[in-house]
Order: sequence, then structure tokens, then C-alpha cells
Amino acid sequence: MPALFKACVTTQTPDLAEAFFDNAGAVAQAIGLPKSGGTRIEAYFTEAPEFGDLPFAHEDFDLEHVPDEDWVSRSQQNLPPVQVPPFFLFGHHDRPHARHARHHIEMDAGLAFGSGHHETTQGCLHLLAHVLKKRCPTKVADIGTGSGILAIALAKAGCRHVFACDNDPDAVRVARQNFKINTLPAHIRPIWCNGLAHPAARRAGPFDLIMANILAVPLITMASALTAHLAPAGQLILSGLLNTQRQRVVARYRHAGLTVQKDIRIGPWTSLMFRR
Repeated sequence: MPALFKACVTTQTPDLAEAFFDNAGAVAQAIGLPKSGGTRIEAYFTEAPEFGDLPFAHEDFDLEHVPDEDWVSRSQQNLPPVQVPPFFLFGHHDRPHARHARHHIEMDAGLAFGSGHHETTQGCLHLLAHVLKKRCPTKVADIGTGSGILAIALAKAGCRHVFACDNDPDAVRVARQNFKINTLPAHIRPIWCNGLAHPAARRAGPFDLIMANILAVPLITMASALTAHLAPAGQLILSGLLNTQRQRVVARYRHAGLTVQKDIRIGPWTSLMFRR
């Protein structure tokens, strides 16, 4: 296991904090704090970061070294399965309980985001289940695939052409492992690239459905690119944004020509579905 360093900060300006840590090469997640109205940002680095003054207002800041052990596997050993019908997500310790699930997905998150327990992942799966009630999209994309969980769900649901990518090579490695565990067809392979600018993405599109569970700031930045790769009447599922960030994201995608079809709020997190 590589060394890990964890930075934690509480802020009233999560967009600025997310952008700062993203530019610093961290894997970050935001946690809403309902009582204070603030947001706690946790950012993980594989090398000790060097910061000057943080360029955003904050209440506290901590940096700690995470012990060199397989902390992800240890944390997942006692995680219960996640059921978002028709999907059943589980770790290897719950294989006996997955036999009768319609679409069972075995996950090993490793260093990548996505064991299926986070509210944003569950929100995406709920919205995907809503799409599947009416149709099964043929050409689909999972942008920022992380552990590969959404791409696997798309493939298990019967989507024939699945494009998955991530800009983190560790995430791509973990996703490939999970694709093998879930016996996905060999032609479905995640690639290491930065969003939809890669030639492979242009060849794979336009897409009937795009899913992106990342963070609010990159979602806003990528609005034009994501919209441009949608097929006529294509749908877009977004998550990774706090409830307080919903209005900004919706405004940006409406400006890009999309219409909100449905949204789901789970705790402090919002998941959105748009249609062209």
C-alpha cells in the first residue's frame, strides 16, 4: 500500500475548497454538516502535500498520516450489502446472499471511490433504475468511474456499449479488477483519460445516457462537454453535489439546453437527472 495523507478542513465555501484540493491532485469528498451549515472536506494524498495559506475561509485544518495498512479492506469487511432494486451491491464476504439478486454487483473499492454505500452512488442507482423502467439505453458512459460501480450496473442492466473512464490511474486499475470480478465482457474496459476529450470517447458517442458522480465544481466545468456528447433525447445523471450546490448545477445545465427530469436527495446530497 502506498503512503496516504489525509487533510481535513471545515469551510463555508466548499466549491473553492473542492477546486483547491482537486488542483492539488487529491481525491476529495465533501461531507455536509447540517447543524452548522458548513461542509467538511476530506482530501487524500499519496505524497505529503505542502500548503501555504489556504485560499478559502475555513474554521479548522488538520493533516495526518494514515497508517501503512490495507485500511480500505479492513473498513469494508463489516459493511452490509446495499440494495437499490434491481441492484444488489456486496463485498466478497456477502456472496452467499447475492445469489437471488437480479443484478448483483460485487465491489472492492480499493483506493478508488465507490463501495456503493455513499449517498451519491445510491442516488445514481435510484435514477438509473427509474430510466430502466422505460428503456434500456444502448450507448452509455460513466465519467469518473472510480471503482467502476456505475459502469458495472449499466452493463448488468443490459446496456450493450459501455464507455468508462477516470483521470486517476489507481481508479482505473481497481475498476478493471472489479469488471473481471463481475465477469463483464472483455470489450468493456475503463480507460485512463481526462473526461470526454479522449478520442475513444468521441468514437464511443454520442451517448443515450451519461452518468457522472464526481463533484459540483468539475460538473459545472464539464457541462458543455457532457451535453455535446449526448444523443438527441439523451439523458444525463449527475451526482456528487451537496443540496446547497443544486441550484448552481441546475442553472448551468439549463443554460446548456437540458431540462431537469428528476432529482433525489439523500441526506445532504443531491442526484439529478436531465434530458436533452
